[in-house]
Amino acid sequence: MTDIDSIADARDDDMLERLLKEAAPRPVPSSEDAAKVHRAVHDEWRKVAARQRARRKVMQYAMAATVLLGLFAVFNTFRAPPGENIEVASIQKTVGAIYLLGDAEELRQTDDLSRVVIGQTIVTGNQSGIALAWSDGGSVRVDENTRVKFVARDRIYLHSGRVYFDSESSMLSSGVTATDSGSFVVQTEHGQVTHTGTQFMTQARGGKMIVSVREGKVAVANDFHQHTAGPGEQVTLAGHQRPSVLRTGVTGGNWNWAARMAPAMVVDGRPLIDFLRWASRELGLTLAFEGGAEAVAQQAILRGSIDKEPSEALRLRLASAALAWRIDEGVIYISNEN
Repeated sequence: MTDIDSIADARDDDMLERLLKEAAPRPVPSSEDAAKVHRAVHDEWRKVAARQRARRKVMQYAMAATVLLGLFAVFNTFRAPPGENIEVASIQKTVGAIYLLGDAEELRQTDDLSRVVIGQTIVTGNQSGIALAWSDGGSVRVDENTRVKFVARDRIYLHSGRVYFDSESSMLSSGVTATDSGSFVVQTEHGQVTHTGTQFMTQARGGKMIVSVREGKVAVANDFHQHTAGPGEQVTLAGHQRPSVLRTGVTGGNWNWAARMAPAMVVDGRPLIDFLRWASRELGLTLAFEGGAEAVAQQAILRGSIDKEPSEALRLRLASAALAWRIDEGVIYISNEN
């Protein structure tokens, strides 16, 4: 800044000071007028603040309604239509105490259950079991002390216990068409099993999943490993550990419970050979004939139904047809008694 500018600024300040001194003093409002002004300003402020709060509440309500509508749309997308229960299986046989798990994790015993729908969880007690005809084909059996949830038309979730699956429906099952099943998956906490046309057993117990294959192949997998198992193999999955694979038998032993849970078969008017094929499959045996036994089995016509374990029914039916049988290395040989 130059000296001239400084002098000019000083003169301006002096002139402003003289003007202020010469100006008349401003009148001071009375206390009553000041109070009125204060009340008016305060009332106006309250009105403005109220309008702002109202606008905020409206916005909050609108946002909440938008969120609720969004959640309703999501839930409604995955919810089955009101009143619709999607059946996944019909019950063919029950033994002992069978329970349905309620919404509050309570067990409700049922004596008149005829079908199973998506979302239901079945629990079996000691010395209990259930046999199911799967809606898309095949047979599912549930062992004692087992808890299983039916989560979709093509899968179940095994919480604990043991289940058996046979992809082939028997032509002797009452009300069931003999067809092969479509996709079927057993899920567990430790992995899952997917069949490709087979008989297999899955067990979830003791922090691991054990899969045994009688016929065909299954894909066994978890987040860390996968393995394709074939007939006579038993695969164990437990966390990060590599699958443990053992060679085991396909008959007797751990398979006996599944045979005991075989549902009643209607054989009225059917040839004996149909029954023999069913019984040998249930027992994990290969059927073979000796001598003229096959001709006898094709000609003999059965009556009534069968509601006994396959081994016992086999003994009785062959005795009535004057046929003998023996088992050798997984093959059941049927022959003439003479």
